[in-house]
Amino acid sequence: MNAIFDQLDLRRRPGKPRTTGLTMVLDKHLGLTATRDLIETAASHIDIVKLGWGSCTLYPEHVLREKIALLKAADIRVCPGGTFLEATFERCDIPTTLRLLKASGFDAIEVSDGIHPSMTRQQKLGILKQAVDLGFYVTSEVGKKLVQEDHAISDARRIREVHEDLAAGAQKVIIEARESGTVGIFRGKGDVNAALAYELFQSVDPDALIWEAPEKDQQAWLLQQLGPGVSIGNVAPHDVLSLESMRYGLRGDTFRDHCRGSRRVFLELGVAGAWRAQQRGDVVVVVDAIRASATITRCVDLGAREIVPVVSATELRGEVTIGERGGAKLPGAHFDNSPLALTRKAIEGKSVVISTTNGTECIRAAHGAGSVVLVGGMNNCTAVAQSAVELATQRGSGISLVAAGRNNLPAIEDRAAVTEIMQAIGNVTARGTLEPYYSDNLERDFLDSESGSNLVQLGQAEDIIHCSRKDVSDAVPMFDGERILAYQPEVIA
Repeated sequence: MNAIFDQLDLRRRPGKPRTTGLTMVLDKHLGLTATRDLIETAASHIDIVKLGWGSCTLYPEHVLREKIALLKAADIRVCPGGTFLEATFERCDIPTTLRLLKASGFDAIEVSDGIHPSMTRQQKLGILKQAVDLGFYVTSEVGKKLVQEDHAISDARRIREVHEDLAAGAQKVIIEARESGTVGIFRGKGDVNAALAYELFQSVDPDALIWEAPEKDQQAWLLQQLGPGVSIGNVAPHDVLSLESMRYGLRGDTFRDHCRGSRRVFLELGVAGAWRAQQRGDVVVVVDAIRASATITRCVDLGAREIVPVVSATELRGEVTIGERGGAKLPGAHFDNSPLALTRKAIEGKSVVISTTNGTECIRAAHGAGSVVLVGGMNNCTAVAQSAVELATQRGSGISLVAAGRNNLPAIEDRAAVTEIMQAIGNVTARGTLEPYYSDNLERDFLDSESGSNLVQLGQAEDIIHCSRKDVSDAVPMFDGERILAYQPEVIA
């Protein structure tokens, strides 16, 4: 970096060795002079250089060794590429080849099964383990190079393989997209397969992945969804500074994400999304629109001394208990999760213990040493948005809106409430795993939702209508790790 960078007052990205925000360069054939040029201009922005395909076999020996030495001296890991290792598996001895690679100076290995016609899962995991045992920085790759074969992989299988490879010792898992960016989370024309991408976002910690994204628009989309700390692979050498410019908001594609007046807001789903928000240290607004958010807000309005969210039904013990699963009251609970059933006489001054299907688990998952957790929904939409902005400004952090969802899937009512809160925040750059839902009739959408339909059948339509009403409360419930109390701005430093 230089004095011009310092003048812009940009927050520097973590230095190497980084664990997030990796840039993996795909090197097709750079000679020594071009390698020196790349190092001279961009070394601090490159984490791994992959010598594509089997090209490491085609260099003159002295050129290969000198090239590897140059890159390693610049604190850049060097990898021979996954296809090369598949060729090794087909033609010769893996252990001997790994030792030869180490002797040649390689310090990173990519293990893939993207093109070999018969490599089994156990064989791939065995190669991965051998590379780990030899001390390589090991990445694995999940996905197939041929479009028809990649399309045949179910989302569940893709996710399972990612988790298995990480458990076997891979430091990162690469999501296959090829040099062309036309498989995996990208389609044949390079556009995003958002359904698969969101499924991966929700099921795997995105920081554990390197996303192959060779095209500028693909890289920008990932940065907008996951932030500047996303790891990106198959970057052309001449695109390294372009990508880094986008990470800092110095290019038009991501410029507004970094404007001082723009709020960075992540839209997340479920417990996994709550955990990611907690890890970022965000101000987290947990939204379980039908009905936990409305019930907790109502308890604050009615003067509860505290509200204690618990996950397990066996923990549901206390002065006043509220508990439901699937819309039905838990045995032994004083109340089900109905905001309209609560009265001031029953709640005021009391300690309330609550357990719901999704909401209370998300609330607890969102809390960490660096995060702040609020509870929001349609009823307190504007109030919770204003409080989130106030807290984020004080703390210099981002905001996450976490939809609890239903059965680990997005729920229309939660998406609608998240979108209303996002709009109330104003001037938002939205990122994350959840797509907004702009409703022109909240009551209808809440009643027609899966959760709403279930409760209508249980005779609780009035609850759903109440949950859909916007800004009927100024209460902002805030979770301190043990209990929920009304947010008091003056006590926050």
